[in-house]
Amino acid sequence: MEIVALEIIIIVIAIYAAAYYLYGKKILEKKVVRADGSRLTPAIEKFDGVDYAPANKWVLFGHHFASIAGAGPIIGPATALMWGWGLPLIWVLFGNIFIGAVHDYLSLMASVRHGGLSVMSISEKTMGRKAKYVFLAYVWFALVLVLAAFLSVASSTYVGTPEAATMTWIFMPLALFFGVLVYRVGLNVWRATVIVLVLEVLGFIYSLYHPLVTSYSDWVTVLAIYSFLAAALPVWYLLQPRDYLNAYTLWVFVGLAILGGLMVAGTPLNTKYMYINWAAPGSVVGAIGSAANQNFAWFWPFVPLTIACGALSGFHAVVASGTSSKQLASEFEGLLVGYGGMLTEGAVSSLAILLPAAITFDFTTFAQTTGVSVTTLQQIGINVSSTPTLLKLGAQPRFVTAYGLTQALAWSRLGASFTATYNVFKVFAATALTAFVVTTLDTANRLARFAWVEFFDWVKPRSAQLYRVLANRWIASLIPILLGFTLAYPQIPDPLNPGKYIYAYQIIWPAFAGTNQLLAAIALLAASLWAWHEQKVRGSIAWLIIIPAGFLWLTVTLALTLWLYFVVPSLPALYLYSLGTIITISLLLDIALIILFIKGLRRK
Repeated sequence: MEIVALEIIIIVIAIYAAAYYLYGKKILEKKVVRADGSRLTPAIEKFDGVDYAPANKWVLFGHHFASIAGAGPIIGPATALMWGWGLPLIWVLFGNIFIGAVHDYLSLMASVRHGGLSVMSISEKTMGRKAKYVFLAYVWFALVLVLAAFLSVASSTYVGTPEAATMTWIFMPLALFFGVLVYRVGLNVWRATVIVLVLEVLGFIYSLYHPLVTSYSDWVTVLAIYSFLAAALPVWYLLQPRDYLNAYTLWVFVGLAILGGLMVAGTPLNTKYMYINWAAPGSVVGAIGSAANQNFAWFWPFVPLTIACGALSGFHAVVASGTSSKQLASEFEGLLVGYGGMLTEGAVSSLAILLPAAITFDFTTFAQTTGVSVTTLQQIGINVSSTPTLLKLGAQPRFVTAYGLTQALAWSRLGASFTATYNVFKVFAATALTAFVVTTLDTANRLARFAWVEFFDWVKPRSAQLYRVLANRWIASLIPILLGFTLAYPQIPDPLNPGKYIYAYQIIWPAFAGTNQLLAAIALLAASLWAWHEQKVRGSIAWLIIIPAGFLWLTVTLALTLWLYFVVPSLPALYLYSLGTIITISLLLDIALIILFIKGLRRK
């Protein structure tokens, strides 16, 4: 059976277009949320210019999209290639349509209807007061893992592609400049956009010739300091403009993936690696040493421990109800931001990671089917003897290599140099990845600050002075990033390859992804209670929300339990105790929340 690139592009775009119109607009917006453009949103009612501030819908889409994207839709599918490229593609499409986009949109709109409250506080109204504090504790631990994983991903990417580091630090002042132009000078959004995007292109060209080189540990330190500072600044100052501009990078990134796929539309995909094995080696879920080579990582239920944000993510509920709901200017813009943002993220996983991987999976076959010589591949650093397939590379190198090769193949057919084009697009892919990782770093830390402050609201009536200390934005921003830094900083010696090291994210990722996916199940259950109780949604539509949430809860709970048994004993002491403790606490909180959900459903 031969499958070509064009077929995958058509299938993915058609599915997402149909989902947005038929499921999003016709069912969720009209029959579940019943959006009303005349109802004032929290951004207007509670305007304070720091956290509550109405944003242009495209600026907000950019912030939301960039914040939820991060490394999840990229590193996750790249890691999951150990099962082949077909199973991950099915999971991404299934998760997007039936869980992810529904979860994101309902979390956003439930928060809007509750004055911008977080999904954790909304759970108090639907499941009782205990649920709020259990939920807050769970979310805070999950966000610490987000910070740890993304600090490590960004830092390792800068080490491997130092040109991306240059572009990231060129981009920061450009984002500040955009914010000043729009919010202080009063320049039209589109004019300011054109000015800054031109400067951004020039900055990218500069970065190709001026890599910023330093060590992994230095990058972890610098990024932790950045996350601490950015999380406490007003949203208009850096968060909104940077996320908005980052969205253009992501659109270009996805657009070029689609264009490149169309330019090589007739190129056959490597169907030999469409399905490899139902049980992958333990390394795919973070095991090290002898456990890394044992085939216990079954696609189900372990897939949520690899593919996070590309298919669905509980972190999105925290973003939607933590920052996006406080910036939404009209309820009718919620579908674009919440539902559209998640579908676009699915397109990132499907068309910018899995499709290039399907084309380039086996380097010898790629050379034979495309006419690119093995010598040319060696010139760009791919030794087909020692590295015959993408699986011989780490998750991040798999992504930048597959994306770079696909783009180089496409543009070389128009006369461009294959080698030069590959190098440019490899840097661009790494730049896109780290742009969204850095965005997520300060958004996650800001959300951790919100969760921390909410968790201690009971202190306020008892001791206003103590509450002011605990709720101080600098203190509340410092604690989670310090913990994330501690987990991300080490490079772990590889027991199977003396002299080589494992980056921290390779161990942290399954714990982050698992708590993240379990959070998605819990948040969707909370949203379904909101729809049932306050929106009076009944019948098949209600069960269309509850059943996928229950399936996800069962899948991730089982996966994390097996992960504790198979993987944690193989980890170094720091991670054995820290990750083991966090996941154990998370599972206990998870059981408590599901009991509260069942009680809430019975009560309502």
